[in-house]
Amino acid sequence: MTICILDHDPDLVAAKTSLERAGFLVVTSNSPQDALEKIRLSGIRVLLADPKAAAADVGSFLAKALQRQPGLAVLLMSSVHSVDTAIDAIKRGAYDFLCKPLDYPRLMKTLDELAAHIEKPQSAVAGENWRPLPLSEMRRIHIRRVLETCNGNRVRAARMLGIGRTSLYRFLKSSDNESAARIVA
Repeated sequence: MTICILDHDPDLVAAKTSLERAGFLVVTSNSPQDALEKIRLSGIRVLLADPKAAAADVGSFLAKALQRQPGLAVLLMSSVHSVDTAIDAIKRGAYDFLCKPLDYPRLMKTLDELAAHIEKPQSAVAGENWRPLPLSEMRRIHIRRVLETCNGNRVRAARMLGIGRTSLYRFLKSSDNESAARIVA
């Protein structure tokens, strides 16, 4: 499951690292336009967003995000700890509202629930023969799709994926080596 984090907070790196360690593919953004573009191009299933970073009109931003990816689950996170803010976020289409600083066990529980909910229809449609792809294969497919979207431009793809160019080059090299080993075997 791919997650986009939209935030202007320096803690963004810590959240990204924690989610990647938990096995999620994470892209980051600090502008609403960039986040909407990533949602449109990258098949993102979850948006973790700070309303302050999202836009002046959070309702409009949520409508645009949900229009670009109808199955998108939006988790809003804010340092404003008010019940009214949380209720308003849920009414506007958010799946959940989380307080900052993030409670990582609660975030992981919410993401696990979402993953189970998102994957459930696929297994029901496919029936008994359905078999989940290994995470490494899903990651490879996602990175290849982003590269195709960027017409092979690795710098742009790395930026869109929220990773460094060196990390992308390293991944591509190891992916090519694995493919060659499968062909030989």
